[in-house]
Amino acid sequence: MGRISRRLRRYALVGGIGLVILTALFLTVRAYQGRLPFFNRMSPGALPTPLPVPETPAPADSFDFPLAPAHFGAYVRGESGALPVDTRFGVQNPGLGSAGKCFVDQAGQRVPFDRLYHAGEDWFALNAKGRVVWGDSAGAEVRAVANGVVESATLMGYDGYVLIVKHTLPDTAAVWSVYWHVADVQVAQGQAVTRGQTLAHIHNRGSNSHLHWEIRAFADGSALFPADSAGGRGTCNGYITGVGYTWDDDPAQAGPTAWGYFNPSVFVRDRQ
Repeated sequence: MGRISRRLRRYALVGGIGLVILTALFLTVRAYQGRLPFFNRMSPGALPTPLPVPETPAPADSFDFPLAPAHFGAYVRGESGALPVDTRFGVQNPGLGSAGKCFVDQAGQRVPFDRLYHAGEDWFALNAKGRVVWGDSAGAEVRAVANGVVESATLMGYDGYVLIVKHTLPDTAAVWSVYWHVADVQVAQGQAVTRGQTLAHIHNRGSNSHLHWEIRAFADGSALFPADSAGGRGTCNGYITGVGYTWDDDPAQAGPTAWGYFNPSVFVRDRQ
């Protein structure tokens, strides 16, 4: 009986040590991703109180970038660094891995993350040589790309907030700019903003701190994908923010331009 008891205690000790190691590994990975509050230098913060009546903004007669292009930009393999990563608009990013996301193909299989098409641009801090400096973008000011009004602010946990701003063009058409992974929001829902005004700061997500930004022809992405599409068969609907990616079984409908997204850098450069 004593031998069995000692053996059980030994097993319990080994199991306990293993659990501690696994927990430490998990926390290390999460800290690296910057998604635990006690590893972050700042939390997303609280939102300003929404305005009871939305303000009327000036027309969006010109556009600019949300961050200075001389110091921030997308990761492009061979230009921004050696990793197999590409965070430009409309690309498939091999660095995202093969885990499934919310799209489901006609065979009923989840579409791997690295096959999805990026519906915006992820901008990171760049050094003088144009190379990404991981984590240096945390806290950078994110500015409105044009005159507009804040339509929504959605908390995505410790991934920060997503802001959506409506811009009315001189011809009365409208587009929406979207700013993901932001914190310390400076503007309230319903508030009119001007081009270049500080909206928020890039949320601290550790080495992966960056701004994902979009320009699109719709405000609410919660019903973007029809039931017979890959997004509709999956779980991509239901989010005002959208999901930041597109895909479809029909290659002609797979990219983001087929779903109402614009190439944000091209859109801004054409209207500066």
